[in-house]
Amino acid sequence: MALPRPLRSGVSLTASEAPLELISLPPGHVRVWGDSVALYDSRCGETHVLQPPLTDIFCALRQGPMTPAAVFEYLEQRYDATEEELENAMQAGLSQLREHYLICDPADSRDA
Repeated sequence: MALPRPLRSGVSLTASEAPLELISLPPGHVRVWGDSVALYDSRCGETHVLQPPLTDIFCALRQGPMTPAAVFEYLEQRYDATEEELENAMQAGLSQLREHYLICDPADSRDA
């Protein structure tokens, strides 16, 4: 179990510091419309529509594996919110991506 990492104001990230990575999605399965992202997961036949700040988390992770701390810093640069609000939004977004199995462990994807 990873220990929380204190942020500048004392808020802690409670997620593991292991890098997070999106599953591989064909470019044709991801569409951006304004602030929304729609993606089709051919594994289960579901289409997911993401809204901010989840779209920002998704776009950050499309750039490559990132630790939760790096995702937090990415959001911090884009939103005028308290660290606690950002952490809550980030944790909710990551939970949603995990719930739909859209995040994988980079070590697992290298072994596949």
